[in-house]
Amino acid sequence: MPNENRSIRKELSKLLEDVREYLNANIDLMKLNTSEWIIEFLYPLLSSIVMLVLLAILFIFLSFAGAYYIGDKLCSIPLGFLSMGLMYFLLIIGFYLFRKTLILKPLAKFILEMFFNNKHNLKF
Repeated sequence: MPNENRSIRKELSKLLEDVREYLNANIDLMKLNTSEWIIEFLYPLLSSIVMLVLLAILFIFLSFAGAYYIGDKLCSIPLGFLSMGLMYFLLIIGFYLFRKTLILKPLAKFILEMFFNNKHNLKF
């Protein structure tokens, strides 16, 4: 009997160790999946922010150039800046009118694809 108890204890100990290894492997897999999800979320977000900053700088310089050019053609620099301001005002109104089509639908599509896409194709 004591020999049998020892073998049962060894088996239970081995089983417990296997369960520990299995749980640790699952925890590591969850950490890896979470890291992959965070990377898939942050990479487009950060690259979009960088692109938006660079585009903003580009538009500022192009706006000044356009305002001076229009002002030169109209023989009045203030009218050039006024016309550029009017153009941006019209762009803002157009953007406001089509905001759902331009922002809401693509953002909702991106988020839904990120959450419900079972294929994790991480490409750098």
